[in-house]
Amino acid sequence: VSRPVRGPHAHGHIVERYLDVARAIGCRVDAVRFPITVSDRDRMAAEMLMQREGVPEGRTFVAFAVGANWPNKRWPAEHFAALGDRLYEAHIVPVLVGGGHLDATIAADIMAAARIPPVNLVGRTNLKQLAHLFTRAALVLGGDTGPVHLAAGLGRPTVMLMGPTDANRNGPYGQQENAIEVDRSCRGCWKRTCPKGLDCLAAITVDEVASKIQAVLQR
Repeated sequence: VSRPVRGPHAHGHIVERYLDVARAIGCRVDAVRFPITVSDRDRMAAEMLMQREGVPEGRTFVAFAVGANWPNKRWPAEHFAALGDRLYEAHIVPVLVGGGHLDATIAADIMAAARIPPVNLVGRTNLKQLAHLFTRAALVLGGDTGPVHLAAGLGRPTVMLMGPTDANRNGPYGQQENAIEVDRSCRGCWKRTCPKGLDCLAAITVDEVASKIQAVLQR
């Protein structure tokens, strides 16, 4: 593309902006889908893992995508822990997901802070197995990060916690109304770390998230 494309979604979701570029070069855009093929082997591995960890088929669970590359996109571990305790009271199992050393550290902090430890699957699935796990989840919660966008692309209910990025542009595609944006005047700053030294998403309370999850699950 040798010239800027200013399509009808110039101020909309990033997916729609990219599709405007596709339209500009003559592509036909019909229904937007994000197919991902999961092999029987990966599906079975995910099912066996969940079975071993006490989340068999039919057990209601919410997946917590605990990490994010940007520090400003991470919800505090103690908030995840408190929310997990509330979900257990509602007979919903909180399941921690993610990968890498940082996510493992966050998951350990959540487990230590929780009254009832969540199921910890961080680092125990590959991407395809995680996708299958999401198809079983009642809802996926996390920041503006890859696993939550994966869940939204699969059509699963998501709640995304947002601070430095904008829900209209980067929220869960097709369900931006499920984003919770931090109540700070500086939100949408696009800074990886806060120049004011604030823990950005800490201002999003457990009560807010619990209420949003309840509302989404009741739809």
